[in-house]
Amino acid sequence: MNKQIVFRVASFFGILAPFFVSAQTDPLFTHFTFNKLLYNAAYAGASDQFCINAISHQQWLGYDDETQRLKTQSGLPTSDKLKTNIAPKTTGFAFSAPILYKGINYGGAFFSFVDDKIAYEKNTYLKGGFSYAYVLPDASSIRIGIDFSSLTKGLDGSKLRAHDPGDPLIPSGDVSDTRSTMGAGIYYSTSNIKDGAYLGISSTHISPQTFNYGTNSTINITTNRHLYIVGGYHQNNFMGNPALSLDPAFLVKTVMGKGGIIKPEIDVQGMATWNDLFSGGANFRFYGLGADALSVMFGYYPPLLGANGAGSAQKLRVGYSYDLTLSKILRNSAGSHELQVNYCFMFTLPERPVKIYRHPRWMERPSEWD
Repeated sequence: MNKQIVFRVASFFGILAPFFVSAQTDPLFTHFTFNKLLYNAAYAGASDQFCINAISHQQWLGYDDETQRLKTQSGLPTSDKLKTNIAPKTTGFAFSAPILYKGINYGGAFFSFVDDKIAYEKNTYLKGGFSYAYVLPDASSIRIGIDFSSLTKGLDGSKLRAHDPGDPLIPSGDVSDTRSTMGAGIYYSTSNIKDGAYLGISSTHISPQTFNYGTNSTINITTNRHLYIVGGYHQNNFMGNPALSLDPAFLVKTVMGKGGIIKPEIDVQGMATWNDLFSGGANFRFYGLGADALSVMFGYYPPLLGANGAGSAQKLRVGYSYDLTLSKILRNSAGSHELQVNYCFMFTLPERPVKIYRHPRWMERPSEWD
């Protein structure tokens, strides 16, 4: 999938004639286990708490725009508008709430915002959805979810260097287009496997949409259907130590285009947590049969009053990861950074106070009134 992103970046700066692009991919995250809502609507409300998630991913730092090197070869004019870093930059935010009635979780609702920038292209996702939960006799649950999103794609054509200046088929300024897409997913969780396990399958951009940059432009980008498979489990008393817990997980991501299913991108990670306070681990990312990145991950649960710990009413986590690129992109970039924050809390309405009425004719009051 990263190769597709590189292709998109290179295509924007190598525009020499009208063309058609058709490999729009969703952004990736290393902390995928803490941001399931961004790709699976069925997870809404699964934590039984109100949750706020925020994440920022800075990929391939130092990946600069080098098109100025073409000046001596083709006579292209110089530009002082070129960015020093054209690598993908993604920020995301999500809020989810469970649907609870008499202590039973019937599902949840959520909304999310994602801003994804790749070179001079910008993608803005506004998404909202809900889930329905069905509790099985063994206390495990199956959740199904659906989401609707508004995707706006924009391109700053003023930073493109056309071979023929003034080409009417190439945008000369900021252009954008907005389309609506939808996604769906299923999420299963159980406490019967060790201390808990889960498996989710979801798809985004179920109805592919084609975006056009301008009335006269032939630059079109079509979204592809994405398929996600995520799974993992939680183990307490890791290595016989009651202070340690282990959370291994995996994510399979692929797209289904006109040419079929492309090579999947696979993340495999493991996180160990000590005393619900510090966590650390690693994530390996593979593209097809080749290694793409190795990530070192850290987490911290600030000891706020009444926060964190098993069964607590609120939980706060701050996470950081550094991705070391293992592909040929390493020649131009040292790696990627990601920062994420999760905060979950309970919100309950106060009980209505019992009103006691007294009357002077009643000389004695029942003891339960006191």
